[in-house]
Amino acid sequence: MEEYGKELIKTFIPIVLGCVAGFLSFLISNGIRSRDPLGIIILVFLIYVNKFIMPKLGIELESRDWAGISFMTFVSWYMIWTFLLNLS
Repeated sequence: MEEYGKELIKTFIPIVLGCVAGFLSFLISNGIRSRDPLGIIILVFLIYVNKFIMPKLGIELESRDWAGISFMTFVSWYMIWTFLLNLS
């Protein structure tokens, strides 16, 4: 049962960080197209933040986990940022 909890955390944290990255990207870019690279830099930074958060929660990451973590963070970032850009 403990393994399921760790797997849930491995899924939940990247999704939350992706949502935070999408919101921050929207706030920083503020609809100006020349600031779009800053949004991508925020995404990369928050993918990297996973490296420090996961061990504090007792989760050891293997090399194969990074593809899934990066993908989940990217997808949630993309959905939130696109949604917010379409609202403005």
